[in-house]
Amino acid sequence: MVAAVLSLWLAFGADGQNLAPDRGGSDSTPKCVAGYKLQKKNATLQKNLETRLAKAGFAKHLSKKRMAVALVDLSKPGSRYYAGINDDVMMYAASLPKIAILLTVIEAVNNGTLEWTREFDTRLQEMIVSSSNEDASWGTDLVGLLAIEKEMRDPRYCLYDDKDGGLWVGRAYRSGGATNRDPKNDISHGATARQAARFYTMLDAGELVSKEWSFRMLGLMSPPKHVHKFVNGLSDRQGVVFLARKSGTWRNFHADSALIQHFGARYVLVGLSELNDGEHVMRELVRIADDLMLDGAHRKAKKSNKQARR
Repeated sequence: MVAAVLSLWLAFGADGQNLAPDRGGSDSTPKCVAGYKLQKKNATLQKNLETRLAKAGFAKHLSKKRMAVALVDLSKPGSRYYAGINDDVMMYAASLPKIAILLTVIEAVNNGTLEWTREFDTRLQEMIVSSSNEDASWGTDLVGLLAIEKEMRDPRYCLYDDKDGGLWVGRAYRSGGATNRDPKNDISHGATARQAARFYTMLDAGELVSKEWSFRMLGLMSPPKHVHKFVNGLSDRQGVVFLARKSGTWRNFHADSALIQHFGARYVLVGLSELNDGEHVMRELVRIADDLMLDGAHRKAKKSNKQARR
């Protein structure tokens, strides 16, 4: 408890006001060493995703940067196929960034700053699967806003950077209180599709904190309790399992993110939007992604090209 109070004091300041931490210049920023950067896009998957989204009528949303998508195919062991549109555009993501609180709390437990109790299992799972704001604020208070920022910037993960942004929690999930809004876009709860997708990709690979903690985090992030967006979109399809999922909604901001297993397909999908019909858009997006994963044309493209040259 003493550590938690000290963390609060450091993050919020003795008077509970907004802090402006010295983040240093670009020269002082540690070089990212994290894997799974998802920098190279698979040409076939990218083209197929763009084509299907345009056919669904989403091209106008994408061109205005009011919709962002990241898709990672993990179906083939040892291989990753990535596609993304507006994936480095930072958007308000409501409750989706609660995954940043989860990671920071787990890290604090792992390094001995906090002691794990049964309460952690209950409250962290409620924060994710039920999107409990009370439990999210509890988690934020345990570690502090600056600790969350530090964790997202940690070169092991690089889930936030000054160039494109990324996962960010700049205040607790309640009214009032201290703030630490992101320096790029002045967003309190934000994300880019690429960085959210990297979170799930590293989680699946056992690279968040440790293999053991990554596995435990997967358990805390499922099964989803809210049947909307991605979950609703795939509700009529047999064999779908949401291994981990976090969504977010506030006014016309609709976001969803998930690690999904469907028969032999295993993939990560992230969708962010600033649209009145964002709920519908997320339902359609996951159906498009699921179709692309089950079809798997991008996995066959390289082999087909070799055969064609013969």
